[in-house]
Amino acid sequence: MKWFVVLMALVAVSCGSTSVTDPAQAQDCTELVEAGRAVAERVLERLEGQTLSELEAADPETPFAPIERLMRSDEFTQRAVVLGCGTDQLRLQACSVYADLEFDAQGELARDFLAPYLAACD
Repeated sequence: MKWFVVLMALVAVSCGSTSVTDPAQAQDCTELVEAGRAVAERVLERLEGQTLSELEAADPETPFAPIERLMRSDEFTQRAVVLGCGTDQLRLQACSVYADLEFDAQGELARDFLAPYLAACD
């Protein structure tokens, strides 16, 4: 009987919903959007309250380089191709998954970053 309880606990843990934060781990388009949300949260944290002038002062040649590294756009694009995720499908899913991030966007740069993801909501 004891082994049954342990087995059920393991099954419950393995079946629990864990958010995907790495595009390479996404098994479907929904998980890819979840990974995108995790990245968007990190980008919003990085941009919080910053201005373009501040980014340019830190690195005049490539002010958005730190953001581009966080975004990992190539990895997301490659994974979307592998999973067969269409751009429109991803945009529609992002609309509902990213909607509450609008409240976390502090500053003009953060809001500008988030705007394209929320455009599908209109």
